[in-house]
Amino acid sequence: MIEEQRKNKVKRADITSSLITAAIDLAFVNESCKSSGKISKSQVIYRKIEDKSCDDMQTAFHTVNARFLKNLKIFSRNRKLIISFDTTKEAFYGEFSKAEDKLYLHQGSIATESYFYYEYLTSSITSNFSSKYILDAIIIPRGYYVEDYIKKMLEFIKKYITIDVALFDRGFDSWGLIYELKKLKVNFLIFWKKQGEWYKPYFKKIKDGGFIRILRTKKYNRNKSNYKVNCHFVLIKQLEYENKKFDWIFATNLNLKKAENYVKRYKKRWCIETIYRVTDDIRVYTTSTKAVIRCFLFIFTCFTYNVWRFFQTSIGEEFTLANFKTCMIMYMAEKKIILPIHYENFEKTAGKIF
Repeated sequence: MIEEQRKNKVKRADITSSLITAAIDLAFVNESCKSSGKISKSQVIYRKIEDKSCDDMQTAFHTVNARFLKNLKIFSRNRKLIISFDTTKEAFYGEFSKAEDKLYLHQGSIATESYFYYEYLTSSITSNFSSKYILDAIIIPRGYYVEDYIKKMLEFIKKYITIDVALFDRGFDSWGLIYELKKLKVNFLIFWKKQGEWYKPYFKKIKDGGFIRILRTKKYNRNKSNYKVNCHFVLIKQLEYENKKFDWIFATNLNLKKAENYVKRYKKRWCIETIYRVTDDIRVYTTSTKAVIRCFLFIFTCFTYNVWRFFQTSIGEEFTLANFKTCMIMYMAEKKIILPIHYENFEKTAGKIF
């Protein structure tokens, strides 16, 4: 017996337009579904992904990004690109005991009346001559091994582009990460935390503005095995930056001639902070506490950011995020991709007022 096809079957374009509307409006998915006139409620979307995993969401993002990465390699003439890694947090409001997938709730207050948060890891292009695209993203659980996630991201990225250097903030000072980066044969620069006393005797020997490069050895313990890891550390004393002097410690396999060169290279990582400020303006919100739904919506936010960057590359820097939001809503309405279901009544009411 052939099942009759539902007349009101939800199409992929309906889901996409509802989610884009949510991103542009900084709205909850359910609210966007109602206003776009295509889908009745957010659960219609969620049911389609509840049997998926966070790895499935990441793989889907890989599939989308692989298309433009192939073109990027051609247009950039196979230039080496700087890749930066960082994490961003999303506050969780609610009772921990009632949440699903508690493994993904990290303890800590990042907003008023929020005592837990979700955390996401991303990798992005931060080279000057290339658009700042987000290459990969994933939600991360408590107690995770950061090197496992970064290894997977780098293995994907290396298939399509040539990496100049991978940049990391102080939150990534891990010998396990160094071990994996060396295995992948990737140049890296990690801003290292000042912990312990090991670095202090070296700083006493360095003049202000100078630096020293030393080799350190550490054992990396994982899965009841010990791995011996060697890595060079660059210690820079009181180097002036923006009219202030700072001490810097980097774990790196780069061998540069000047202290300034290490800092200048590391500063390229700060572009990722700008990326996060933009994604905060196109975030899709939900009340769901299922990790796969949270992961999917964050990755969709990253996808929306990349779409804007693509248009900006084609149109010009004056095509701002605000322009993108306005144009996207107008385009979807004109093409009947979304149906503003209250527009006729709105137009009548506005006519009486104005």
